[in-house]
Amino acid sequence: MPNIIIDNFTFAYAGSHNPVLCSVDLKIAKGEFVLVAGASGCGKSTLALALAGLIPSRISGYFEGAVYFDGQKLAEMPIHEISQRIGMVFQNPDNQLIQLDVESEVAFGPENLCLPVEEIEKRVREALSLTKMENFRKRELFSLSGGQKQRVTIAAMLAMKPQVLILDEPTSDLDPVGTQEVLRVLKELNEIHGITIILVEHKIDEVIPWVDRVLLMDEGKIVQDCSPRQAFNNLELWDSLGVSVPEIVRLASALPEVFPDIIPLAVEEANSALRETSYARSLIGNDGPYLLKGDLSKSVLSWNNVSLAYDEVQVLHNVNLQISSGEWVALIGANGSGKTSLASLAMGFQKPTDGVVSCMNKPVNAGDISKQAGKIAYLFQAADNMLFGSTVEKEFQFGFSHRRKGIPEMKYTIEELLKLVDLSEHRHMNPFQLSHGQRKRLALGALLASSPEILILDEPTTGQDEGHAKKFLDFLQQLRDKFGLTYLMITHDMGAVANYASRVTALYNGKVILSGRPDMVFACGDELRTCGIVPPPIANLHTCLTDGKAKRVCLTVDQFLSFIKTKEVVSFA
Repeated sequence: MPNIIIDNFTFAYAGSHNPVLCSVDLKIAKGEFVLVAGASGCGKSTLALALAGLIPSRISGYFEGAVYFDGQKLAEMPIHEISQRIGMVFQNPDNQLIQLDVESEVAFGPENLCLPVEEIEKRVREALSLTKMENFRKRELFSLSGGQKQRVTIAAMLAMKPQVLILDEPTSDLDPVGTQEVLRVLKELNEIHGITIILVEHKIDEVIPWVDRVLLMDEGKIVQDCSPRQAFNNLELWDSLGVSVPEIVRLASALPEVFPDIIPLAVEEANSALRETSYARSLIGNDGPYLLKGDLSKSVLSWNNVSLAYDEVQVLHNVNLQISSGEWVALIGANGSGKTSLASLAMGFQKPTDGVVSCMNKPVNAGDISKQAGKIAYLFQAADNMLFGSTVEKEFQFGFSHRRKGIPEMKYTIEELLKLVDLSEHRHMNPFQLSHGQRKRLALGALLASSPEILILDEPTTGQDEGHAKKFLDFLQQLRDKFGLTYLMITHDMGAVANYASRVTALYNGKVILSGRPDMVFACGDELRTCGIVPPPIANLHTCLTDGKAKRVCLTVDQFLSFIKTKEVVSFA
């Protein structure tokens, strides 16, 4: 018997005449692990809110149809009853955290159920253990990284022991290892405890091996409902919607002679099929493709013997790093490794405990942010905090009115920027009526309007579907090529690193562990895992097929195919 039934459900937010969900029919059985995929703004988050009972009881709007849980209409159930059966984890953890410290946050739900103290303690301990947050139990929430906060929200939901757990991009702020840990936890909850898991995600590569059903959405409708392997029998549909297709799946589609019967969903499956082929043997004894090195010019950002501590917590340890003009440097590492702290020093948001931070060969003075504003711009991880205009158009107008003088004029009008970030149809909307991914694109577009020379990008692809993320990053590449802009990109998106970064630096516990070309850094699998990093699937596959002996690895499907089929030197920037 279905656990959840959606019967011909249509919904439009208050003040809008355009339905976000259109005549949706869906049945989800108890114990299923369901992935909801689709482009930004297709209705995934709205569907999640309806499944959680927040629409229409807490979020107003026009609706038709009904959502049922165990035969009861959710709209007729008291919210306190729903919260004991259905838990929801939102995209932005700051919107969900209400206590001062980790322990209090996780205990809050069970306390409101008036459970015995012993049971509350047991639930808190188990939830923190499952999310690997035991060592942060006494930490204040404001001191945590974005990824650590997300783990706390998941722990708080787990402490309620729900029958259904709905998660709206819960891993968006997590490092790759942390993402796998959370997915492993969800699978355990699903298989061992029988909890129904409904997961909204853009990280298809990471998620697909764990789920047993895929719902693909477009314009408020479910356009595909099938098993993971069946879903990728129609790659054209996924590509047309701008939704990410796993790299291993795309590789398999290009090598039908190796994968004639079954579509691999994980690196391990592809490794097993390829290992004894001539393709794999062509990798043995080769160092992989050669990565052309770009010309480096003057230093624009540097950290010299920099350390930083918060009270007694050492965040950065004697960091030495230099970024040259025109570079695209990716900063990677586990949550809490010091990435954002390192970048914030360049903006003058805080002062290092020791050492000197320089921008354009001048020391950065903490607190004097106005001097930095003319040279450097920062796209925050929580982009919502950067939006204040009453309409999308006014956000861009503010950026244009504060454009710095002295560098070549940007050749983009407001209309062109709106088109580039795919918000032309929403120019008169309030920014907070947009989806999470759309708001992220708006914040970046507004920054670009002010013509900075250096952009610090803190998780720029978070909440973006593949189509919009690629459009974003291609646009940044275009600006870099044309105006010589410099980027420092803090990211957990290894695909973005592989395809766009000219250099990658890995941090671990506030120290620089690795720094160099992406094709060489991603060959260091063991060191990366120590840093909380999993290489891109193709790089990981290359490493597996050479038993870890490759000094350089392919980074993309196209590079891998070119290399194994031609055995020629492949150059890529």
